[in-house]
Amino acid sequence: MNKILLYTLTILSGYICFSCNDDLLDTKPLDKYTEVDIWNDASLAQGFIYNTYGSVIPELFVNPLDPQSRFGGVGNDDYTDNVLTRKSNNIARDLIDKYFDAGWAKNNSYYFFGKAPSGNKAPIKKNSFEVIRDCNLIIEKVSASTGIIESEKAALVAQGKMLRALIYYTKARLFGKYVIIDKVLTPDDELKLPRSKTIKETYDFIIKDLQEAAPDLKGANEVQSGQLTQGAAYAMLAEIALQGAAYIEEGKEDYYQIAKEASEKLFDLGYSLDSDYGTLFNDYDYALNSNSIILGLYKHIDVTWCQQTLMQGIVPNLEVSATTGSPALKESFLGWTEVWPSCSLVDDYLVADVDGVAKRWDETSYFDDFESKGGYISNAIYNKHRDARFFASIVQDSSKLFSNVISTRVGGNLHYAESTKGTNRSTPSGYFIRKGIYDMEGFKAVVHTNYHQVVTRIGRAYLNYAEVMLRLNQPEIAIEYINKTRTVHGGLPALSTSIGLNEAWRWYKIERRVELFFENDRYWSLLRWGKEEGGNVISELNDTQHTFFEIAADGKSYQIMPVILSPNNHKKRFSTKRYLFPVPENERILNDMLDQNPGW
Repeated sequence: MNKILLYTLTILSGYICFSCNDDLLDTKPLDKYTEVDIWNDASLAQGFIYNTYGSVIPELFVNPLDPQSRFGGVGNDDYTDNVLTRKSNNIARDLIDKYFDAGWAKNNSYYFFGKAPSGNKAPIKKNSFEVIRDCNLIIEKVSASTGIIESEKAALVAQGKMLRALIYYTKARLFGKYVIIDKVLTPDDELKLPRSKTIKETYDFIIKDLQEAAPDLKGANEVQSGQLTQGAAYAMLAEIALQGAAYIEEGKEDYYQIAKEASEKLFDLGYSLDSDYGTLFNDYDYALNSNSIILGLYKHIDVTWCQQTLMQGIVPNLEVSATTGSPALKESFLGWTEVWPSCSLVDDYLVADVDGVAKRWDETSYFDDFESKGGYISNAIYNKHRDARFFASIVQDSSKLFSNVISTRVGGNLHYAESTKGTNRSTPSGYFIRKGIYDMEGFKAVVHTNYHQVVTRIGRAYLNYAEVMLRLNQPEIAIEYINKTRTVHGGLPALSTSIGLNEAWRWYKIERRVELFFENDRYWSLLRWGKEEGGNVISELNDTQHTFFEIAADGKSYQIMPVILSPNNHKKRFSTKRYLFPVPENERILNDMLDQNPGW
């Protein structure tokens, strides 16, 4: 029989592909399988599960109300101090206050522009309760199957439980309490259901699913990249327990222990840090074979355009003929830039000074020498002693992107004043994002490309464990794990394990910010820390004053000034009620059993 490659998992911005070698697939048209067929054949059941991946995994990348969702999660840091945005965050600042539906019963991510690249119609997008039903179907139908052998059932059911846990997590971190449905409902069941009584009840439900799923999931070496594994279950269990501990009404210490034990089980599975941080995010084939990525989303070139990836929203937008600056561009930039790294973020990429201590760029001896002796500012602040993740994540003046040398200085090819098409997509900070951009020829919206995004990886898991150790008042162990990413990925000197708890927290927060930039972490981490610190207004999410870093035409001086381009677009507002989103008012009108979150 022929081996058939199926694009079985439909993602609204592309596809994940898995190969399937099954004699049954050669016996009848693929659209003629009955429900009985599906749940009595392990390969067909796995195909249904892969399709459910497509409704769950993308939701882990985006924040609610992500205005750039059609670009595969480019707006994941929009509401934080990590980025400046092209459009005003009025959605976050105003419409949330008017009970905007922030994802209560629908998935938010990965819209197509009309049709898929293959010419097929865009897949129908299921709402969250339909997705939950699919997860419950997997669990119940596989468990009851008479056609699937017992030895194959466990891994299939485990995937159903993990998928259910993940879709519930996307709701729990938004709303806290959610409607728990643990079976396939029928018309005879009561369909007007309340939220869980407590936030802890929702998180307990999620954690139980992951704890039950983990032992039965396969190892990373037994499955293809992108599939749920035992390692993915332990990694997500640790992170979810850590996030949940900040919100639950009681049992915080128990959740810390759950996160600690899950992390340690993960570490025993043999994942390791990849020394090439930049390529981990910017090269598809490299990522497929990395022992660092625990769970990723992989989109196949046959059915993915550049405009359906994160790249479209971060590649600069400027044709060769549209800039009067120098040096002349060799090729046009044909992205639709929506976000740029903030100067605040850039400042947290530290520099290893001559005394062996990592410091901000303006606190180093290299900068002191520049101040006293003059020279080029780039030699002082963009030198080889800078955190290596800066060069992997940020496009700065006099660096290269595709075949072009970028100049953001006065008179440079990407300085806002040199654009003849307006400043709409010029950088308001002086920087562009590099992380997540493949080095490819002829980047264009409708060019086909492979693409991947990282859901979770061992570096993230190390930092989750470090945070748990800080919560358990064990800073020495926390520093050990902070140093793993700091030294291997950043190339920075290790921190002393003898520093105190408060100092360890300060370095940890900097490390997490630069290690996980643009991986949909900053917003949730700031909420978690804010809750743990008393639930007050989070300064990083509230009226952040952003700046523009401008280098003089000769490269020998600079100035830092308030943002010039669209300053109102970058303002943010945070009130304490935004630790949780509101249950949409229209949902509460339809179901009077739904209570509202505090402050709304």
